[in-house]
Amino acid sequence: MRLSVVYSFSVGDDGPYSGESFWSPAFSFNAVKKLREAKRKLHVGLPVQVRYRSDDPSVNKLDSSVWKEL
Repeated sequence: MRLSVVYSFSVGDDGPYSGESFWSPAFSFNAVKKLREAKRKLHVGLPVQVRYRSDDPSVNKLDSSVWKEL
């Protein structure tokens, strides 16, 4: 089981760019509960930190801080 997070962003007047990232909780008997809680925390419209290549923002990923908060 894993959670898919889809995001979009712009760099100045350039964009939009988009990306997708995945999160899986550590294996435990509470995995389904953890996924539900993570889904609730990462809702549409929530600002998230994105890392991207300055010369090519289409190469991007969510900052690891997003996952640490789950």
